[in-house]
Amino acid sequence: MKDMAETSQVALTCGLAPDGGTAILTRHVEWPWSLPRGYRRGGLTGALTVLPQCAGAALLPGDHWRHAVTVQAGASVDLISAGALMIHADRKRGREGRSDWDLVAEAGATLRHMPDPNVLMPGARMRQRITLTLAPGARAVLFDGFCRQFAAPDLGGWWQSDMIVSDPAGKVILRERQHVTEADLIAFAALPGGATAFGTVILLGDAPFPDGPLDLPDAYVAAGQARGSTGQIIRIAAKTGGALDRAFRQIRAGLT
Repeated sequence: MKDMAETSQVALTCGLAPDGGTAILTRHVEWPWSLPRGYRRGGLTGALTVLPQCAGAALLPGDHWRHAVTVQAGASVDLISAGALMIHADRKRGREGRSDWDLVAEAGATLRHMPDPNVLMPGARMRQRITLTLAPGARAVLFDGFCRQFAAPDLGGWWQSDMIVSDPAGKVILRERQHVTEADLIAFAALPGGATAFGTVILLGDAPFPDGPLDLPDAYVAAGQARGSTGQIIRIAAKTGGALDRAFRQIRAGLT
C-alpha cells in the first residue's frame, strides 16, 4: 500500500523553521486544490494558519479527496477553510463524494483542523474519514459539521463521518462515527426546536470550556468530557446553517 502522502491531492509537513516559528517544510498539491503560503497571525511564536483552497468550493459525485498533514514536534498549525464546502448530488446514478484526512500531531505539537460546515444539496451523499495520530504531549482540535442546502423532499441522500484518534503505536484513543439519512434530517427539522444543522468539536489535550450547556444563539450547544479524560467534546444542534457557522466561529474565538 502506498503511503498516504504519496496518494494525496494535498500533503503537507509543517515544522519549526530556522527562525523558530512554524512553517510549511514540504508540500504536494494537486488539482482541484491550491495552497497559498501559510501566515503567522500570532507572530513568530503563534500558530501557522494554513488555508487550502478548492476550485469551485465543491465536492462532486465520484470525487475522492485525500489529504495528509503532519505537524512536527513543537510546531503549531491552524487548518482553516475559505468558506462552506458544497456537496453535490448525483440523482441519476447515486454516486457519493468522499473526503479523507490523515492528520499527525507529533510530541508537543498543536494541530487545529477547523473547516466551515459542509452544505449538502438535496440528494447528496457524503462520506468522510478523519484519522489523527496524536503523540504524547500533543494537542488537537477537530471541527466537523454539516447542514442541508434548503428544505426539500427526501431524495435518498445521506451523511457519514468516521473519526479515529490513535497514539503512535496504533492504540485507539477515541472513535467517532456519525451517520444520518436525508429522511432523518427531515424528521429532526420537524421536532420542537427545528434543528437543521449539526456539528461536533473535539478538543484533545485540553478542555477550555465549562462542561454543560454553552450559551450560543439559535443553537443548542453542550460540552462534556471525552472518553478517558483525554479532552472535551462539544455537540451542536442549530436552527440553520448560519447559526452553526456562528457557533463554530464563537468556539474558535474561545480557543487558546
